[in-house]
Amino acid sequence: MVAFVFAVVNTLGYGGVMDEKLNRYRWLAAGLQALAEHGPDGLRIMPIAGQLQVTKGSFYWHFQNLDDYRRAVLQEWERHYTGEPIRYLEDEALDYREKLRLWIVGATYSDLRLERAIRAWASHDAAARDVCKRVDAERIGFLVKLLGGVGWPDEQAQVLGQWAYCAWVGLATLGDLSYTERQLGVILSFLMPK
Repeated sequence: MVAFVFAVVNTLGYGGVMDEKLNRYRWLAAGLQALAEHGPDGLRIMPIAGQLQVTKGSFYWHFQNLDDYRRAVLQEWERHYTGEPIRYLEDEALDYREKLRLWIVGATYSDLRLERAIRAWASHDAAARDVCKRVDAERIGFLVKLLGGVGWPDEQAQVLGQWAYCAWVGLATLGDLSYTERQLGVILSFLMPK
């Protein structure tokens, strides 16, 4: 409560300009970047404020405290790296083969440092673990749906979806491996029923 009152007093002079000058999204994007580069210990107010070239009053304009910020960063990761891509592909008028290709290519080229940082964080933090489990379940569910859409029977789509996702998580933990279009073609041909 004290931090909130301080933030209000400290930002009254800015009025609505504070939000325009540095919005909540920029704080969340900077948090995701700090998380990818330094792990959960990188989610610290002053270093991120310094990177954004603002005072910590800007932080308190958008977040109650560091715990609130950490929860918001986790929610932003879930929204940006799972919810939005799924909604985008569900809304697109593409066949399931193309949706599966886009999903696999997008996952392959995502920021694997961020995935590693989230999973490391989840190993010792209950809130991060809960979000990670929810994201994993949503991603697997969507992958299973895509595999069913390309022709795999339900049980096989379930097994193949879980296996493919586990392989991707393993890839994320190994490091930033890259695949050529040809190599991605091999992966996709394996995921398409014969």
